[in-house]
Amino acid sequence: MTTMTFNKVDMSKYFRITDIIRPIGNSRSITTDDAPDIGVNIQQIKIDAKVITVKFDMKTSTPQEMETLKHELAGVLNVNEPVKILFDDEPDKYYLGIPIDDVTPDSLTRWFQRSEIKFLIPDGVAHSTTYKKLDSFINATVTSEKVVFDITNNGTTPAYPIITVNHDAENGYIGLVNKDSAMELGKREGEQREVYQQSETLFDYRDQRIVTGYSAAQKNVAILNDTVQRLNSTSRIVDNWGRKHIELANRGGTVGNNAVSLTWDIPNDSSGAGGSLNDYIWWRQVFWLGSANQLGFIKLMVSDESGQFLYGVETYKRQYGLECEYNFMATDGKGGYTMLKRWRFTGTHRNDQNPFNEPRGWSDLRRNDDVVTVYWWGGYHRIVIPQIKGRKSAKIHLALGTLGSAPIVTHMYLDSLLYVKDFVTKYRDIPNRYPAGTEVIVNSEVDTVTVNGLSKISDVVHGSEWLAIPPGKSQLECYFSSFVRDKPRIKIEFEERWL
Repeated sequence: MTTMTFNKVDMSKYFRITDIIRPIGNSRSITTDDAPDIGVNIQQIKIDAKVITVKFDMKTSTPQEMETLKHELAGVLNVNEPVKILFDDEPDKYYLGIPIDDVTPDSLTRWFQRSEIKFLIPDGVAHSTTYKKLDSFINATVTSEKVVFDITNNGTTPAYPIITVNHDAENGYIGLVNKDSAMELGKREGEQREVYQQSETLFDYRDQRIVTGYSAAQKNVAILNDTVQRLNSTSRIVDNWGRKHIELANRGGTVGNNAVSLTWDIPNDSSGAGGSLNDYIWWRQVFWLGSANQLGFIKLMVSDESGQFLYGVETYKRQYGLECEYNFMATDGKGGYTMLKRWRFTGTHRNDQNPFNEPRGWSDLRRNDDVVTVYWWGGYHRIVIPQIKGRKSAKIHLALGTLGSAPIVTHMYLDSLLYVKDFVTKYRDIPNRYPAGTEVIVNSEVDTVTVNGLSKISDVVHGSEWLAIPPGKSQLECYFSSFVRDKPRIKIEFEERWL
């Protein structure tokens, strides 16, 4: 007996499949116009969506059980977007589909009924249940000029790859080319200088290295935008979702605001110069509520060489409900601060509500003297702050805090922290858009480019095409800046697809 899973639900609970009708290929829409003498000219060929029909029987012990089962089935089928559909007679494939038309059963008896469901498959293809994976260490030919992959796509239609490029050395350009498409990111040699020129990573506490960063930090001496919170709490390292996090361990009291802080000195660069007017700070945090009555905050702040607050951001939950704030602020030059940007989000697990849920949480700040660029939910906001002009950054501070006796936010963590100083004088004036340690992901499935988890669609050179791997055998060639000391590590993943 054939079984079916719809949106992770085993449908054998509701019916027994008697037949599955899958069209061979897809219907085709052909646009033509009249030829001068005989026949027509083909203008366009479009492959339409697919419709799969599932015929089934429903059987219960009583009529009442039958009606209850039909209501439950209607609830399972009530989806607003295509979901995964799997059939056990095609164990290596799945479809993305949504029910169409009504499902009206033939009542052979009140307790035995027969019907069919039609599923629209908007993208018109079956997807492989596993990704085919290639790695440049194993599956590629590496020369001084390029990295070449020999790829076999056993599907019957193009596949859209996810290409991950991990840099072990500085690089300013990525070119990806096959016989059907070409994509470029960054700048070729000889073009204008990039902001990453002469940059130097002064500390890198990303991923598992956050444990090292935790040990290196000074505790409870932070300089923040205000002194409302008492720095009297404790912190610790915890494991969650396969990652390590810094979290608030114990609150220092239940009156007023209490917090724990960690402070990192910005080291001298390789030329010996201390302080910086050109900061790049990247971090990953989680701010995910467990209930509406939880309150708390995360602050990430920068202070200057004289021990005064310069600028920073805070993630704040200050009242009952699910609404949270993400605020950017800077010194007012008079010992206080000014709130310059305020955004709101909902502190749930959902991607469309919370940029700081478990799978995401990346953010960054870039300072170039009196201009700070703030990242918020896929976009950048450039803010001019005259009060910080000429004042060198010296320390970075993290605070995790509570409000009174309110319950603490369930998941309030710092996972990673990276500090890069731009325009270090020892560097050659060369393109290095992608410093060592940078991860670039080109995702042709959803048409996105990310750099260290942040959206960077602006890196794509005008005229590029999203990559498609044709059916059969083909090659993908990967090019990089000529000055690259070690070729990046490249991973290619794709789902084969069938009409």
